[in-house]
Amino acid sequence: MDQNKTVVGLGEFLIRFTAERGTLIREARNYVANYGGSEANVIISLCHLGHKGRYVTRVSSDELGLGAIDYLKTQDVDVSFIQSRGEHPLGTSIVEEGEGARPSVVIYNRKWSSAAQMRPTDFDFKEILKDGNIFHVSGITLSISEKARTTAIEAMKQAKALGLKVSFDFNYRTKLMKLEDAKQVYPEIVKYADIVSASAWDIQTLLGFHPNETDQDKLFEDACRELGFEYIFTRKRTVISSREQKLQAFAYTKDKKVIGKEYKFEIFDRIGAGDAFVAGYLHGLLKDETDLVSALRYGIANCVMEQTILGDCARFSEHQLDRFLETSGLEEMQR
Repeated sequence: MDQNKTVVGLGEFLIRFTAERGTLIREARNYVANYGGSEANVIISLCHLGHKGRYVTRVSSDELGLGAIDYLKTQDVDVSFIQSRGEHPLGTSIVEEGEGARPSVVIYNRKWSSAAQMRPTDFDFKEILKDGNIFHVSGITLSISEKARTTAIEAMKQAKALGLKVSFDFNYRTKLMKLEDAKQVYPEIVKYADIVSASAWDIQTLLGFHPNETDQDKLFEDACRELGFEYIFTRKRTVISSREQKLQAFAYTKDKKVIGKEYKFEIFDRIGAGDAFVAGYLHGLLKDETDLVSALRYGIANCVMEQTILGDCARFSEHQLDRFLETSGLEEMQR
């Protein structure tokens, strides 16, 4: 894939309010605000890793929407095709961080958001995608509204027609789409996907693909072969507590499996970890699409590092990821 071309993402950009650590949402009085959104997180991270990134969405025309665009500009993201509309607000999420045995909680307020109202006719996808190499979208955008889903499908179709690789992160959210609806939607979407981030549950439950298969390796290899995916990337997360976890990643083609190193680490902020994983392995594929070992290494490094900082998106350079990989994340201080 040509590194000089642009990675394009489409989705919803949100403002996130995180309750002060140690407090429940219903008791919280102080919040930290930051912007984020699944596909935007991927594009921002890729920009920090040295690639050209473009983001497509609709935002409100008030101060929050304008602030969202300003933030994307500071991350070197091309915002030329973002639609700013005044009749609907920017979507929001409210986060209660987990501690010990108590899990994190996320509340969404996005049903009537500006991005949920986007339509295919809002965007000239032929122009947006003409200099692209990868188009990325996630299951979250399929879930926020039927209009957004139709927009994402049209973008995926046009990306395929123009010769771009289509990256799709299953990213199923039970609070945004009922399971019975997802089982109807996801099989239609994956027809256009080349590079996939998914779990065995995603493949078996959402797609209904080989639901009784117990050999995960065979499941993913068969999915690549029969569903037309070039690559499936997946992670295994072992939860020790809400703060301490282990993480390992794997990559599959129709006839190949690559196993990544397992890392044990402490979490500062988990939200956006999957997006960082996607950005990391896309970075590796953009450097050399035949080197799945490198793609996995960058994916897991970006994922682990993202969970050590506040906010939804990884903002690390390739040099920083290389340093993490060289030291296995055990370097105490850089002087």
